[in-house]
Amino acid sequence: MSGTADAAEFQALIGRARAYDRDAFGELYRRSLGPVYRYCRSRVDSVAEAEELTQDVFMAALSGIENVRAERESAWLAWLFQVARHKHADALRRRYRRPQAALEAAGDPIDEAPLPLATVVSADERAEVRRAMEQLTDEQREVIVCKYVLGYDNERTAAVVGKNANAVNQLHHRAVARLRRLLVGAEVAP
Repeated sequence: MSGTADAAEFQALIGRARAYDRDAFGELYRRSLGPVYRYCRSRVDSVAEAEELTQDVFMAALSGIENVRAERESAWLAWLFQVARHKHADALRRRYRRPQAALEAAGDPIDEAPLPLATVVSADERAEVRRAMEQLTDEQREVIVCKYVLGYDNERTAAVVGKNANAVNQLHHRAVARLRRLLVGAEVAP
C-alpha cells in the first residue's frame, strides 16, 4: 500500500475511533501497544510499573479520543507518548506525596539469600543509565528512547518529536556523547 493510502486508511481509522467505534480503537491499540509499552518501560523501574503506566495511557486515550487531532500514525504515537509523560509525572507526584511507612513496619524479608552478583550489577547499571538519562535535555531523552527503545529511524523519530531528520541526527549525536561522558565519569568516580 502506498504512503498516501496508508495515511488515508489511518485517518479513517482515527475518525471511526473518535466516533467510539470499539473495533477501530482496538486496532489503534493493537498497532501502538508495543511502542507505548517500550516507551513506558524506558521511564520506570519495573515491568509492573510499565504495565500500569501503559494501561493508564490507553485509558486516557480512550477517554480523550474525541479530541485527538492526529492524521498520521506518527502523530498518534506522539500524542500517546505525551500522555505517557503526563501519566508518569502524575505517578511520581502521587508516590512522593504518599506517606511512607517506617522500614521496621515492613517486617523481615522473605528470602534472605543474597542476590546473584549478575543481578545486582545489572540493576546497578540500569540505575546508572537511568540517572544519566535524567541529565539529558527532554528532546535528547526523547530521541534516545525513540531510537534505542522503540527502534525508530531518524525520519520516524523526527515525526514523533516534531523535528526534522537532521535535527534528530544532531540531537542523537549530542545525547550519545553526553551519555558517554556521564557514564564514563561515573565509572571513574570512587
